[in-house]
Amino acid sequence: MGGALVHWLIPHHDVMVCDLNPDAVAACVAKGAKAAATLPELARACDVIFLCLPRSANVEQALFGAGGLAPALTAGKIVVDQTSGLAHDTRRFAERLAEQGVTMLDAPVAGGVPSAQAGTITIMVSGPQTALDTVMPAFRNMTPKIYPASETVGDAQAVKTLNNMMNMVMRVTTLELAALAVKQGAALAPLTDALIAGAGGNFTTRTVLPAIVANRSVGDFRLLLMLKDNNQALALGAACEVPMPLSALARAVTQQNIHIIGPEAGLDEVNTYMQQACGVRFAKGTGDLSETDTQKLTATITMALAAANRAICYETLSVAAALGMNLRSFGSILNNGSAWSRECEAILDELDSGAPCPRTIGETVQALRAIDDMSVAHGVTITMTGAVRAIYETAQKTLGARASVSQLARIYEANGGVTLSAPSEALA
Repeated sequence: MGGALVHWLIPHHDVMVCDLNPDAVAACVAKGAKAAATLPELARACDVIFLCLPRSANVEQALFGAGGLAPALTAGKIVVDQTSGLAHDTRRFAERLAEQGVTMLDAPVAGGVPSAQAGTITIMVSGPQTALDTVMPAFRNMTPKIYPASETVGDAQAVKTLNNMMNMVMRVTTLELAALAVKQGAALAPLTDALIAGAGGNFTTRTVLPAIVANRSVGDFRLLLMLKDNNQALALGAACEVPMPLSALARAVTQQNIHIIGPEAGLDEVNTYMQQACGVRFAKGTGDLSETDTQKLTATITMALAAANRAICYETLSVAAALGMNLRSFGSILNNGSAWSRECEAILDELDSGAPCPRTIGETVQALRAIDDMSVAHGVTITMTGAVRAIYETAQKTLGARASVSQLARIYEANGGVTLSAPSEALA
């Protein structure tokens, strides 16, 4: 990831690189960068230092470990941490650097290495505005998709962690529902087109399903890193006392993949795992259902997926609200990265306008019950969708079948002790 981002800086800036992997350094030097033999050399030479490392422990070592950056950094310099790290660790690092007059920003990225290589990566950033103004030209060299989270260091990393958690929940849910449809004879290609266009549209329907149809990869992000992000998201929820049942299930799938496939497992392996877990092969969808049956099945799958997308969005927004984030800003970042869904877009509009979604909790429960019946009849595992059904069944008993699915927010407010309403300008 760091090498892909450096590629965009080299034509516009004097760039120096340092890495534990000499091949990574050589690749950047070949493009025009200079090599630093040590981290202190890099710290003395550069006004802005970007760190793009696996986890916060690596950042701490690079900054404050033996032969690290910090002793050579002087007042006025800026450190930009693009690691998907722990927000509280990053805040601690920022406090230590501030004692030297050094400013820190956190600016994690979303979208994977292919997006970084294409110059379309999503950058979330938080920290002092003056430092952001200085670094913004470099960010713009990397991508046009830059989203400030707040002036509190660490908030962007919290957003990134929650973004990846949502992505995993939607991936698992979408794949198991697609498997259920294929087991009944639906062909994956037309099903994918319908899901993308409908209320169930999300990042997985838009990117992962088309890749499966075309038998290509969408970037094999390592599951060990996804597991780290999933654990951090659940830790945030626990610290805020916000229940995250769907996130916990998705984390379990991530962990299971690592146990089954090994530590080198990547996100592409999740597609294979879900087919095995569901007893289905996507390539074997016959497409021999009648047009009427296809339309009925697609409508049910779409409603179930939309229900899941809405539930995970409320689950994640509840954590953001508990952390004091601006929900509109937070949601906008989600919808410009790998946590996008059409339901999340709708929720943000509903928060602003107060206009409820026309779908009711009752008809959603009917669709989810139909999914359960299909799973039993065809022997297809639907773990995530089953949990979504439990959430909507609870909402129906509490709010009534005629209540809009928008009222599901009330359940999350009660369970998380938060308010999901129009964002306060004071938090912007």
